[in-house]
Amino acid sequence: MATFPALGPNTRSYTPGSYANSHIPTLNGDEMSVRHTNAAINYSLRLGYRGLTIEQHAQIISHYTLHGRYEPFDLPAVVLQSSDLTFPSGYLWIYASSPQTQYSPGLIDVTVELELVPPYSI
Repeated sequence: MATFPALGPNTRSYTPGSYANSHIPTLNGDEMSVRHTNAAINYSLRLGYRGLTIEQHAQIISHYTLHGRYEPFDLPAVVLQSSDLTFPSGYLWIYASSPQTQYSPGLIDVTVELELVPPYSI
């Protein structure tokens, strides 16, 4: 398992996860909630990079090419530096979608959307 490239993002957007549950109506008209698992799901982290060099852009694209949605990976500390974000132990990241790249003369901007997945074994 290789970690994500050690590049500090310019922007971060985080959506916390939630637990899978069902809402079941009771006979007296109330509603009961049943949680199906102890593993939270649907954590989302969007990273924005501005003004990347060709080499930095290649690092992100190469990492995506090797991992995609199928091979989980960890994030280096520089990606979350100064954010105070914490995540459950043992969870790893996958790509939610392919990196979006915008080219301008002399500038490369990339947006990466990641999804945190609970640990699993095969």
